[in-house]
Amino acid sequence: MAEFANLLALPDEFVLLVHRPNGTCDTAAGPVLGTVAAEVAELALRRRVEVRGGAVRLVDGSGTGQPWMDRMLAEFRDRAGEDGELDLRVWLQSRTGAFRTHRQVLVERGLLRRERRRFLGLFPDDRYHPDRPNRDALIEELRAAARGDRPLDDRLALLCALVYRTGLVHVLGFAHAEVTRMRAIAAARELGDGVDPRIAGMLVAVTTIPAAVATG
Repeated sequence: MAEFANLLALPDEFVLLVHRPNGTCDTAAGPVLGTVAAEVAELALRRRVEVRGGAVRLVDGSGTGQPWMDRMLAEFRDRAGEDGELDLRVWLQSRTGAFRTHRQVLVERGLLRRERRRFLGLFPDDRYHPDRPNRDALIEELRAAARGDRPLDDRLALLCALVYRTGLVHVLGFAHAEVTRMRAIAAARELGDGVDPRIAGMLVAVTTIPAAVATG
């Protein structure tokens, strides 16, 4: 059963971006933690959770129709304290398979092509080749936002911040001025009127998840 319906979610987009055209994955961007951050960002985008500093508060725990979201929300309900909040790092411990989950969904949808390989003929060394038109279109959308040619909405602001915080902005070859603009977005500055204040308030907390988990 596919993990997603219809449109790509933020973790799908992030996983698509971290795969290079040659089928390798950019491990320097921290794909596992970056994917988990994108999952939390998607839940925030859908007004299912609020992220404040190092804590998460459940806003709406009803079913979403998407298994990965429903599993995360169920886990939150099981682990949350009496105050209805949960330490972010505690909640994320079970999401070690997030990257593989979203990668498989992209394979099922034809956005990643799996090339089965073995290193030295023994060890699995598969390649996952991204669909170039879709990946290129996503990169161009980010570049347009970084140049100021496209207004930000909640989703695009979160994706820009994730790409900046994980270092993908450098891997993808963004120009200095574009990186500067992405840094401002990640810091919740100069967002414009298209970004909901609630998302702006959570932007920094959500997109610093990789660093928080890695150093916690």
